[in-house]
Amino acid sequence: MNKIFSGIRPSGKLHLGHYFGAIKNWVALQDNPESEQAIFAVVEYHGITTPFNPKTYHQQVMDSVLDYLAAGINPEKSLLIRQSKIPEHTELAWIFNTITPVSWLDRLPTYKEKLEQAPKYNNVGLLDYPVLMAADILIYKSNLVPVGEDQMPHIDLANEIAKKFNHMFGQTFEPVKAFLAEGARIMSLQEPTKKMSKTGDEALNLMDEPDTVREKIKKAVTDSGKEIKFDEENKPAISNLLTIHSLLSGKEIKKVEEEYDGKSYVDFKKDLAEVVVGFLKPFQEKRKGFESNSDQVEEILTKSEEKAKIIASSNLAEIKKKMGVF
Repeated sequence: MNKIFSGIRPSGKLHLGHYFGAIKNWVALQDNPESEQAIFAVVEYHGITTPFNPKTYHQQVMDSVLDYLAAGINPEKSLLIRQSKIPEHTELAWIFNTITPVSWLDRLPTYKEKLEQAPKYNNVGLLDYPVLMAADILIYKSNLVPVGEDQMPHIDLANEIAKKFNHMFGQTFEPVKAFLAEGARIMSLQEPTKKMSKTGDEALNLMDEPDTVREKIKKAVTDSGKEIKFDEENKPAISNLLTIHSLLSGKEIKKVEEEYDGKSYVDFKKDLAEVVVGFLKPFQEKRKGFESNSDQVEEILTKSEEKAKIIASSNLAEIKKKMGVF
């Protein structure tokens, strides 16, 4: 049976890339009869390894919670938690720090990439980020983690740490498998060779107002030529927009191409904007419902975190006993 864990940093507004790359898979996995345990987290401690605003950070965390619920995370089937409310995450991370060679972290691309983005924000937490991620997963003895391909090195590291712990202290953790999303990724509206980010006009955020969506689609870059044809190598911009249309409308890309054969980019982008607006409307209505009932949201979090803490504390007690520090 699958024990699932996944989380997203509350470092900005969630967008369609997050939905199709992560949250849609979370919803499918929680409904899978082979899922014994599903825990989804807002991982705030990961978020503070890069620049953040203390005055708005709490609201960012709660915004992520609302997004998860509106997107379909069901508290009757899954646990929805804030990482900082379960101290066993960081305690296990420290234990793992004592058996993880620094060289294992040096070779990972994440540290250097994040450092390039914010050179002045050079901290131990940024280097140690993958160890905390391993602890997030293994504190619940999770064995299936829905992630993007860019996170595969972190899953590999989690398995190396688990294997080393098992070798040193006895069999404790099962191998962790990655659950990779199938299908095309949604890319940036301004740089279609890069994945959609959380900034500016690059992303279609889940809570964008209709006029904001229309303006972003209008400004989205296109390729030379006028043909609305899927060709990722030579026409990455229009291919990305076709992918968005297909994912949101449920139509095959070939069908969309046929509908716009001989039509202009302007016509296509105008219609695409309405497809996006229509797709986001039920999500936004559901989210506003949760937003207006903060007591219900707090109750969901409290119950989930109490249940998660029981699992985490039991597993940590076993881990510490095997190490002789219980």
